[in-house]
Amino acid sequence: MISAHGIGGRSDLPIPLWLALYTGAGAVLIAFFVVSVLRPRQRPRSAGVPLPGPVQRAAAARGVRVLLRAAGLAAFGALLATAWFGDGDPSANPAPSWFYVWFWVGLIPLSLLFGPIWRLVNPLRPPAALARRCLPPAVRREPPSGHAGSLPAVAGMVAFLWLELASPQPGSPRAVAVFVSVYAVTHILAGAVFGPRWFDRADTFEVYAGLLAALSPIGRDAGGRLVLRTPPAGLRAGRADAGQTALALVVLGGTMYDGLSRLPVWTGLTRALGQPGTALLATAALGIVIAANLLAYRDALRMTRPYARPSAGVADAFTHSLVPVMVGYSVAHYFSFAVFEGQRGWLLASDPFGLGWDLLGVGDAAVDYTLLPPSLIVVVQVGAIVLGHIAGVVSAHDRALDVVRAGELRTGQYPMLTLMVVYTGIGITLMSAG
Repeated sequence: MISAHGIGGRSDLPIPLWLALYTGAGAVLIAFFVVSVLRPRQRPRSAGVPLPGPVQRAAAARGVRVLLRAAGLAAFGALLATAWFGDGDPSANPAPSWFYVWFWVGLIPLSLLFGPIWRLVNPLRPPAALARRCLPPAVRREPPSGHAGSLPAVAGMVAFLWLELASPQPGSPRAVAVFVSVYAVTHILAGAVFGPRWFDRADTFEVYAGLLAALSPIGRDAGGRLVLRTPPAGLRAGRADAGQTALALVVLGGTMYDGLSRLPVWTGLTRALGQPGTALLATAALGIVIAANLLAYRDALRMTRPYARPSAGVADAFTHSLVPVMVGYSVAHYFSFAVFEGQRGWLLASDPFGLGWDLLGVGDAAVDYTLLPPSLIVVVQVGAIVLGHIAGVVSAHDRALDVVRAGELRTGQYPMLTLMVVYTGIGITLMSAG
């Protein structure tokens, strides 16, 4: 990777590890008590407050959509050009920082603030639409339905996480160029054949951004109007399929592996192995952690099913309760990484092709690693994990009101609660011990 994600060691914790663990687990249990005992049958259904008419019209204006598409295409072109033709040294090429920080990490605040806006920015949609117009009608197809329709999104996330966390040279500009190019060509061709609905379920980053958007204060009501809403209302309104569930669990598994890979025992082992042994071990470990995460969630659902209403579907009912957990883990893992590597992306953008330019007038400026004290980094990490799990418990309770039988409401939530507590303990331990 360009650099580690910037996690402070255990010695940086402002409180003892055991106290952090007890506090985190206790906060999750208290949240469960509050929502299950003090308001066990509350079902708030407000869709939100409609935004003013001028905002509604501006959001629907064709000019705004064209501008967003143009911005996406320009950024995509700059990334590809720099990754392919810029300096091959990651320390002198901004493409890895742009891809891993400005795009991947940037999707989180972008989606949390503005909702599913990536659908409008996605630079792969315009060329796919243009290519589709050139195809004869006989070649055009409807997108695959069922699990087959969402499998490409999950596979794309696994491939991205492998590139970022387990590949031999994830920070190489050329590795970024190859991944982005193959991904883009694949989805442009598929979008040309299957139409724009392909991206709704099969584009990895659009599906991921759509999940994050459930926490956004900006959403749409049943009539399609833009509304201001609370994050719990967005999570209640979200509906998921098996592909979105799997993708969320894959992202969680990836962040768990990322924490595991920074443990001293792991770093010592990889130093002894060297390459390519490290890449093989990392690939296997990443796959095992993701698989274990999927199995743990499956077992939690299996233990919930006996308490469910006969007509309720349990399989994907709790997917959106994973979204705040996913956000919490992502903030914990990428917070300092984004601050430091985001600076690098800006500084290197002044001379993206290594030609001696200084387009932004940064001169000899360097990354300021004193911007964040280690204690602040750890506080943000632990706080993000705990708050994410609290929000997940509240969301899971809201879903349980519709899924679990009234007489078994509290007992029926124990499996998901146990999973949340385990996630909290794992997250804090990995954050503090790395």
